[in-house]
Amino acid sequence: MVSNSSLKVWVMTNEFHPNIVGGLGIVATRLSKMLSNAGVKVKVICSGSSGKLVKSKAGGNMHIVRLPKNVQHFNHSTRAFKASAVLRAAVGASWGKPDLIHVHSVDFADAAAAARNKFRAPVVYTVHSNVSGGPQSKSGKNQAKLIRGATRIVVPSRWQAIATRKRYGGSQGRFVVIPHGVNAVSMQTRGAPEHLLYVGRIIPSKGIKSLIKAIALLSHSRKNVRLTVVGSGKKSYMNHLRTFAKQLGVSERIRWMGSRPNEAILRMYPSYGAVIVPSETESFCLVALEAMASGVPLVSTLSGGLKEFVNNRNAHVISSVNGPTIARAIAAMWNNKKMTKKRLIYAKATASRYRWHEIAQRYRSMFLGLKRVRTT
Repeated sequence: MVSNSSLKVWVMTNEFHPNIVGGLGIVATRLSKMLSNAGVKVKVICSGSSGKLVKSKAGGNMHIVRLPKNVQHFNHSTRAFKASAVLRAAVGASWGKPDLIHVHSVDFADAAAAARNKFRAPVVYTVHSNVSGGPQSKSGKNQAKLIRGATRIVVPSRWQAIATRKRYGGSQGRFVVIPHGVNAVSMQTRGAPEHLLYVGRIIPSKGIKSLIKAIALLSHSRKNVRLTVVGSGKKSYMNHLRTFAKQLGVSERIRWMGSRPNEAILRMYPSYGAVIVPSETESFCLVALEAMASGVPLVSTLSGGLKEFVNNRNAHVISSVNGPTIARAIAAMWNNKKMTKKRLIYAKATASRYRWHEIAQRYRSMFLGLKRVRTT
């Protein structure tokens, strides 16, 4: 039998604590730490912000190699880390050869292929979303490489599996659905009902513009309505949204906080009356799950992977992404306190089924199974 202590996994990710932009970085960090705590030897190979190669030890079973995105390590024409530079840095940082390569980011497509060929190790690619530029973009071509070369393709939802196969192909047998997880963070909420929170990237598909319109509509009857926005996006789109809010007369009602560490966001949830997820598409949506675990009312669409754990029993559902519909869903959450309280109970029960230690166990079992196949 293959034991945990003999399993060596290389994790390749563009985002890793403390350099986290969104859900990908949160998942890569928490999952890697859980696997390390369970006895798996984890070597994280990630991008760094110091401008130089940095190697460190983070606990007994985890080493981290942070690579700068300079010409020595990164090819800007292909938007991918250079395979030779990645392997050279990783091999020289303890534990030697990997039993398996786990990839989170398309930037490591070439490095994963090289490691697979050099060490004859299986590649597991976790698809967090399909790249926005499409299959012909540089990132899309890297994603296609990973889809073609991966032994297993992990997706957080059945919806994402269908969307990825539709775009890139790939046999159904290589796809495995493993959702993301959440820690038990439930606590007593103390936020004013009119104080609303949005967390996520600031891009058009997240529905933030329609949410601003909803705030304007709600302000006619709710003078204390406020929206805090946590996240970042392109400067041009951020300026567009600020101008839109000004045109609607709600600039003073919206607080733009920029990006925040996940630990800080988890502490923020109980201070708000509700979390709003107005997305047009989501592969999973970790924010919705975190809101449920935090005991905060959730007002959300059922777009993409959201519908696999969000429903009328645990959230107030936004039926379509436009200002009036979002406003009606928020108002329903305010006006029907009994139903809101009941949904909070169901939401906590839902979140309890997505614990990180259980999600990590599913990954570990898959990794061990792939190693057994490789060594027999």
